[in-house]
Amino acid sequence: MDILMALTGLLAATVFAVALGNKTGLPWPALLTLLTTAVVFIPGFSTFTVPSELILPIFLPPLLWALARRTSWGVIREQWRTILLLSVVLVVITTAGVGAAAYFWLPGIGLAGAILIGAAIAPPDPVAVEAVAEPAGIPHRITTSLQTEGLFNDAASIVLFHLALFAVTEGNDLSVASGVLNFVYSSVVAAVLGLVIGRAAAWFMKHIDDSTARNALTWVVPFGTYITAEYLGASGVIAVVIAAIELSSRAPLIAQDRSSGQNFWDSA
Repeated sequence: MDILMALTGLLAATVFAVALGNKTGLPWPALLTLLTTAVVFIPGFSTFTVPSELILPIFLPPLLWALARRTSWGVIREQWRTILLLSVVLVVITTAGVGAAAYFWLPGIGLAGAILIGAAIAPPDPVAVEAVAEPAGIPHRITTSLQTEGLFNDAASIVLFHLALFAVTEGNDLSVASGVLNFVYSSVVAAVLGLVIGRAAAWFMKHIDDSTARNALTWVVPFGTYITAEYLGASGVIAVVIAAIELSSRAPLIAQDRSSGQNFWDSA
């Protein structure tokens, strides 16, 4: 019950932050951060712990789906070099930079622990990009590039994070070869899974006449895709993104589908 109340309160705080941001022209992610930070310092405010295995499966799939459904294979083909550099190369460089700083400034943390911190900080939030870029007047092309690469950078950081976490918990040394193999396996399996699920969902939608049922399917697919990918040891992030793009590209959506779907996923 405590977790349910906390999640409800977080949703209410998010709605308030978005409304306040629209009124003041300030980015709502920053306002939400300030709001939650202030709540922590309220005397007598009870603390609780959300099970770590539930945090990503609950919040990440719908957020990724809401953004990925706006992009297309054409955008990815046009900007693949930029996306690759920002989502993989820059994440690795950022992880190394933050890890090096943590290693020298935090004695005794160890190399694996330093990389763990760097991997946790490295990927930017694609949801926050939109909220911050629009009030700042950043050109649409740059915003699109940042949002698209933000859909994939979590995969690189999560692989680095898991590799460092395994080294910390098991007491082993970091292995570059193991990290590369894990990244390739995680990415390839997730991409194939996303394509299969996206095409299957699009085929299924062609045989559903009810618009409400078609939109309801898009609410279920992100969670099912993420859970399946994680079960296979692949990247749930990449699987959800690929499935969303594939479904949006192939699904026969009518005007009613687009209107109701747009309203729902904008609120997500």
